[in-house]
Amino acid sequence: MGKIRREDLEMKIPALLHLSRLGYGYLSREQLRGRDRTMNLLPETLKAAVERINGVRIPAEMFGQLTDDLRIRLDAEDLGRHFYRTIRDGWNGLRLIDFAHPNNNLFQCAAELACGSGAGSFRPDITLFVNGLPLAMIEVKSGKRAGGFRTEFNRMLERSSGRDSRRYLQCAQVWAFSDDRSEDPDRLLPTEGTFYATVVPEDFPVYTARGRQSGSRPRLLRRNTEEEKRILEESGIRELPHTRAFLRHLSPDKPAHRMISALFYPERFLFLLRYGIQYVQETDPAGKAVLLTRRMLTAGQISALRALTGKARRGFRNWTVPACGAAGEQAFHAALAALLRDLKPGAGLYWVSADDAQLRQDRVALEACGIPCILGEAAKENQLILIPADQDLPNQLWEADAREVAGGRVYILPQPVVRYGQNGSFAAGLRRADPEAILVTRRTDLFPEGGFSAILLRMEVKGGAPD
Repeated sequence: MGKIRREDLEMKIPALLHLSRLGYGYLSREQLRGRDRTMNLLPETLKAAVERINGVRIPAEMFGQLTDDLRIRLDAEDLGRHFYRTIRDGWNGLRLIDFAHPNNNLFQCAAELACGSGAGSFRPDITLFVNGLPLAMIEVKSGKRAGGFRTEFNRMLERSSGRDSRRYLQCAQVWAFSDDRSEDPDRLLPTEGTFYATVVPEDFPVYTARGRQSGSRPRLLRRNTEEEKRILEESGIRELPHTRAFLRHLSPDKPAHRMISALFYPERFLFLLRYGIQYVQETDPAGKAVLLTRRMLTAGQISALRALTGKARRGFRNWTVPACGAAGEQAFHAALAALLRDLKPGAGLYWVSADDAQLRQDRVALEACGIPCILGEAAKENQLILIPADQDLPNQLWEADAREVAGGRVYILPQPVVRYGQNGSFAAGLRRADPEAILVTRRTDLFPEGGFSAILLRMEVKGGAPD
């Protein structure tokens, strides 16, 4: 047995053991031999998962076409947009991930998996797989490092410009980092703590993941001694150390483990994959695409969106979302629209801008994120109906169109409520005009300090006028 690095004992091995209690199976080096090394995909695992999820048998030739298409999409110079849409929406009618039923997917992890070969290769501490697709990478370090994680960021940015590295970086939708230290919330470029990011050539947006996510802590599975033994043997350890220091590193309250639970607990990881990534295509006045950017929602925004699913299950009709600041507003609004379409299929989805000028801005911003919009009532499937606010709008709306919408109606008021009339008079008028509609309004305060810790969607009573 060779010498075990202190960093592995304090960070990597405890993180792998924690992932096993979240439901991730550990992949040994032997199990990884059959992977597609050009993108680290596990072909047999992906094929079995796609057949199980879709209830079909896939011929070998068809599956070969699927993997070839995935490789081509990872090579595209589009910040991974085409590949991302494939894992989110499926391939030729086949779902690659079952977002509605987390238990119908297979979650696995591997340590020190080589990405590429030669001088440009790299080995993330931990790689996370969903149905054989390597969709997240985790770097866990201990102690102070010169330059902190910014040095690791810079290496990632350099690699993203290379064709071979690009495949792995665009395939991994999330990069998470932790050194078990508390970060400085006032630092624009964090170098310590726990945070996650997405790698893009032009930028490396980083969002802190400190604190605890709102809601209950994920329930950990019972420790599996056989699984622990496999992880330890692969790491060069014969048995689990029982020193106090090592046992402290196994604690679920360890900062790195809180981050891993908050981001990668299977249900939450799938939610992040489905709604937490947004592409923005900016255009010039002539409509020509000039800039494509990729954004990830912050921890607080993800927590806020997740809270909406609980409101939908319990039948609440007044939903309040927090303000998120100008930098993340566009991506958050696009994610909100996408989530509402899934929560209320068949519903009429209305986006109510404060005035005509704001409506034009909103339409440009939403369409830049790929949200299909239309003005007025004649909406097709999945289109977002944009209307400007008017104090008499509720009456005009129902006089002009008394049709019943099978899935009901959802009104989104994205601007602060005071923009629609003092004391929420406009929102109250909408509620009176359609008592059964869902009304989504915005809080005027920004996200409180603490990331995951305090983002709650306020809905204390079922129905009634919005507060």
